[in-house]
Amino acid sequence: MVEDDGGGRRWRDREAALGGLLLLLGVLVLAGQALELELGGVGWPVFVILPGLGLLGLGLTMDGRPGEVLAMAGGVVTMVGLVLLAQHTTDRFETWAYAWTLLVVGAGTGRWLAGMTRGRRELAASGGWLIATGLAAFLAFAVLFEAVIGLGGRSPGGAGRYSLAALLILAGLVLLGRRLLTTRRP
Repeated sequence: MVEDDGGGRRWRDREAALGGLLLLLGVLVLAGQALELELGGVGWPVFVILPGLGLLGLGLTMDGRPGEVLAMAGGVVTMVGLVLLAQHTTDRFETWAYAWTLLVVGAGTGRWLAGMTRGRRELAASGGWLIATGLAAFLAFAVLFEAVIGLGGRSPGGAGRYSLAALLILAGLVLLGRRLLTTRRP
């Protein structure tokens, strides 16, 4: 009898993850057909989100550095799809001026998930810091472009209304992030 060195088990794990993703995709396509939804017309960003989720899932099933990189790439591609979905829904594509910072959040999410699934606290913590940094940058640039510059069609100079709220939210994110992401030492 030949013992499995783990390579066969890893392949079966990856195969099961891919099978689960294909099953989920098939259910989504079936539901779309049953409800007569035309994804190409109303939800084309789904065609960016699904491959991102596939990369993320594949990265979470792979070992080592390649798995971490794929998980981060999957997080970024998924975030691009989510941003495009929000922009398509609101018809506000000019928000790319600051929405690009959410790609850092996507990379951090992939890194955080990889750390959590592998039991590596330092990897999860660094992913958490990327998430917090990306959200803080998003908030700061959103206030700058929307309230100060007037990107969304509002008159510039109305930043006074939003500045206090933005500063409070930013301070809260920093303090909460420090508390949640600091690894405890024995």
